[in-house]
Amino acid sequence: MTNELNLDDCKQQLLRLGRTYDGPNKEIYMNWTCSGIRFQFRGTYLIVEMNALPGEEEERNPFNGSVSKRETWPYVAVFVDDNDEPDRYFEVKDTSVRYFILSGEKEETHNITIRKMTENPKGKFSITKFFSDGVIEKLQEDSPRMNIEFIGDSITCGFGNLSGEKDRLFYSSDENGWLSHAAIAARKLNADFSIIAYSGISITKGIGNMEWRCPSMPELYPYTDRLIEEHYGKEASFEEWNFDQWKPDVIVLNLGTNDATVIDFNMDSIRGIQKFEEDYYQFLKLIREKNGSDPWIICTLGSMDYFLYDNILKVAERFIGENKDPRVSCFKYGRIRITDGFGACGHPNRTTQLRMGNELADYISELLQR
Repeated sequence: MTNELNLDDCKQQLLRLGRTYDGPNKEIYMNWTCSGIRFQFRGTYLIVEMNALPGEEEERNPFNGSVSKRETWPYVAVFVDDNDEPDRYFEVKDTSVRYFILSGEKEETHNITIRKMTENPKGKFSITKFFSDGVIEKLQEDSPRMNIEFIGDSITCGFGNLSGEKDRLFYSSDENGWLSHAAIAARKLNADFSIIAYSGISITKGIGNMEWRCPSMPELYPYTDRLIEEHYGKEASFEEWNFDQWKPDVIVLNLGTNDATVIDFNMDSIRGIQKFEEDYYQFLKLIREKNGSDPWIICTLGSMDYFLYDNILKVAERFIGENKDPRVSCFKYGRIRITDGFGACGHPNRTTQLRMGNELADYISELLQR
């Protein structure tokens, strides 16, 4: 017998992964990279009703310069029990669609994890209902694990990591956050993790009248999901993220790659770098204010551009000294190796992302032993 399981009745049984947002129609949005839900299911089959909202990608015709837009839809992965490899991996390309998540001949109990693989601005994803002959149950208590928060740009999103074409533009099918260095490092450390990342994002908005095309990370970080609220027409008083809800032990900040481009566009490198340093310092203050004094903050850069790394070191040293904060550190990823190839738009591919993840995991392990 098939039952419709109202999401409202199941929410207490769902473990949230990363920052998720409860929408106006009682749906749960999982828009940030690798955000999702985990729960225990007992029954023979499970169907999930999902909704998606497309993002947009602009493309310029090389012959006449005209700009066209195409839709980008989210990709989702389903994991069964403790498997690191997804049982199902698919594009959600409809405003309302139902997917078979699990089916069998007899009643069984499984842990189910649903995660969004692509980034927030390139397509929204939510679940609205379950259909099943079974029940959604709360997970058994697990032993406490390390929590890591990753704050970054396209490199942290896994932009183009499945592509082998350096000049290829963004396609959702090429981006897999589960194979980004962030998720790889978290798995190697057996850690829970949350990713707040956005392709093209910077810390500074620059100087003068040339506004960068993306919001800055300080404009997004304090909120659960400002982007989906803006989609629904909200312009202020966004839902603030509850920083007591999930406390990171380590915060990895990989921003500065796009800031170098912002500085170039402003055409005043001296003032631009000064503005970047001050904005980076203020963002460190915001991170510390929101998360308290316990987490390590690791200021990283790489693997595409290192122009501002010395400035990041300078800011971190100033922050440590002025705030008497010993739990701030800096780390530089190894560069992309030509022999390993490139992902889309010159981004790190799977090979480079794997190496970055291993480098970071080793650094965090060493850092926590100090």
